Amino acid sequence: MEENKIYFSLREIGLSDKEIALYLAALNNGQSGMSSLARQAGLKRTSAYVVFNSLKEKGLLDSLNTKSGAKFIAKDPQYLLDKLKKESGAIAAILPELLALNNKTKKRPRITYYEGIEDYKRIMEECLHTPNIKLRHIGSLSEGHRSLGRSYDLKYFMPTRIKNNISLQAIYNINVKPLFMDNEQQLREIRYLPKNINLKTLTLIYGSRVVISTSRENLITIVIYSEEIANDEKDKFDLLWSSLKSD
Repeated sequence: MEENKIYFSLREIGLSDKEIALYLAALNNGQSGMSSLARQAGLKRTSAYVVFNSLKEKGLLDSLNTKSGAKFIAKDPQYLLDKLKKESGAIAAILPELLALNNKTKKRPRITYYEGIEDYKRIMEECLHTPNIKLRHIGSLSEGHRSLGRSYDLKYFMPTRIKNNISLQAIYNINVKPLFMDNEQQLREIRYLPKNINLKTLTLIYGSRVVISTSRENLITIVIYSEEIANDEKDKFDLLWSSLKSD
């Protein structure tokens, strides 16, 4: 459980799975050669060097030249906190200008397009940053679990959603019905599509966003930023919701 907490917290600050694995291996091993770190992190040695370069750019790992060859070492974990404080202060200093730019375009629809699991995960987690909202979710939860893992949902996404008092209203394919219980305690309501309907995509609607993700094989995530479109999608969802029987 403690390992999961560390893992998810480091993901919150933008580290990828491979970066987390190598950083934790370096913390655990101290000054070490890359072969040893790669083995503990579960990475190929060539891949580990690529990940190291990324972590070095972020200021989290460094290297030393010794008589026995290059050694790699993690920065003190306190550096992470200092780095976040510095970044937070920099953002706070320019926040008024950023808000002014955003206000100019907030009514203009925008569409962004992403590929792969890491971006999908990051986009999905953005909805957790706004407490006390309602999420509308429709489609194939099975595909969502294939992409992110059911344990990710149970151990991170759902607990974080509940902690932030974010309710979930979902319409899923009927094949996932056995997965759900204690819906009231977990701040969710679920209704199911007819047996002859088997959606392959997932759509998440909240605020002024519509997030559409495809199946894992060729995972694409499309985010539409538009109050008008989001409101129409909410109305469509609510119309379908009212036509389905409660569980």
